[in-house]
Amino acid sequence: MIAKTVEYICSELNLDTLAEIGDVARLETSKVPEGDMDKNVIVTLVNIEEEKTLKNGSAYVQNGDVLNKRNPTVFLNLYLLFSCAHNEYAQALKRISKVVLFFQRKNVFTPENVGANLVFPTEVGVEKIILDLFTLNFEQINHLWGVLGGKYMPSVLYKLRIVAIQNAKLDETATVKEIQADANLK
Repeated sequence: MIAKTVEYICSELNLDTLAEIGDVARLETSKVPEGDMDKNVIVTLVNIEEEKTLKNGSAYVQNGDVLNKRNPTVFLNLYLLFSCAHNEYAQALKRISKVVLFFQRKNVFTPENVGANLVFPTEVGVEKIILDLFTLNFEQINHLWGVLGGKYMPSVLYKLRIVAIQNAKLDETATVKEIQADANLK
């Protein structure tokens, strides 16, 4: 579901600007990269984080008169780095600006507001996607690009929330229908 979600966001972005999923760490600006990674916006997943505030979900699911037990749903935040290694620096800045403008205009994605000819990834359990601009300070930017092993290029980081993961099978469990208390009747 992570791949489907990132692919969907990339497809939405492609309606406005050229974007492709790629590993920016493998892009070397001194060599001609495969495909159009030197011209497109490169979308790279740089971190996955569990959303702790939603961790206390119910482990039980009521299905008519039957009570089923399953592991609680896991909610994830994905950190997506949008970067551009265009040979002309001014063009790279324009492409990154288009990304920011696109997500400023539309940062919530649901099955109801899906882009033209696109399919929302509901088949993998995604109900809503929200993208928030995530600002790093200079030290954090330095660490991020150091980990990626590359030279800094125009980029912007977004926090994509919330991807729900639920793959546990439902186990039928006994349902408590009546409680009898006889302790203090006398």
